[in-house]
Amino acid sequence: MIFSKQFAFRKTLKLGALTVVLVMFLQINTVTASDKINIQRQSDNAPIETKQFGRLVGNWNIRDYSLSTDGSWQEQNGANWNFYWILGGSAIQDDWISPALDKPAPEKGRQYGTNIRIYNPKLKQWEMAWASNTGAKIDTFTAAAEKDNMVMQGVFNGKDTRITFHDISKNHFSWKMERVDAKTSRWRSIYRIEAERMPASK
Repeated sequence: MIFSKQFAFRKTLKLGALTVVLVMFLQINTVTASDKINIQRQSDNAPIETKQFGRLVGNWNIRDYSLSTDGSWQEQNGANWNFYWILGGSAIQDDWISPALDKPAPEKGRQYGTNIRIYNPKLKQWEMAWASNTGAKIDTFTAAAEKDNMVMQGVFNGKDTRITFHDISKNHFSWKMERVDAKTSRWRSIYRIEAERMPASK
């Protein structure tokens, strides 16, 4: 019994240490998007599918909306969302800052989050990890292209979640998070984003 408890404790320590290492890696690699854009592009050795998220590289202004309990959509605090190349142009990282830096920070502070996205050619899917200062953990997702959309699947906050990047153009994209509605057993949007590309800095 004592051995089992010690083993479980050591396992928890190892998992905790791994999380710390991953978060440190994310923090080290989290720099301004303009720095990355100026020095990196997609690697010639990266799978061609890397362009699917690569087309989002740049800085975006975000307007976001949450579904309220009465079924109406309520605008939230907005954000800056910056995408850039990492790992020598073989993967994409993005940084989420909410509210946007041109707005006052709330008393509880801003939310800072980051994703790492890399394409796995053997499984023919994207694999990604998300971490934020408010979540204090790492969530993983997979994604694949469906026509011009990028559709992510994973478990977020303990619930099956589907996220879709859609209506993607050079200077705009839309994004939605869906959960399965308990009454209808169908996917239902609970959070939406409208993104507008910021002009490149000179």
